[in-house]
Amino acid sequence: MPQVSFRASDERLARIDRAAAVRGVSRAEFVLLASEAAAIETLNESPVISLDDKAWDDFVAALDAPVDMHPSVKERFARQPQWDR
Repeated sequence: MPQVSFRASDERLARIDRAAAVRGVSRAEFVLLASEAAAIETLNESPVISLDDKAWDDFVAALDAPVDMHPSVKERFARQPQWDR
């Protein structure tokens, strides 16, 4: 089984050891659980969306379709910006 090793200051190790004792686990188990939780959180921050071929084609078509703007939006875009007046 692969191993992980790291260097840490005495202060960090003491803090980790105190937290591990509170949880009732070893230092190694505490570090493994904490790093796994951080990994899951990181992966969940960037979800992967899978689309089948039809859904992908529909998505691309929606992106490529011309924008149908409401007349009031077109009017706002046609105005000269205040800083250019």
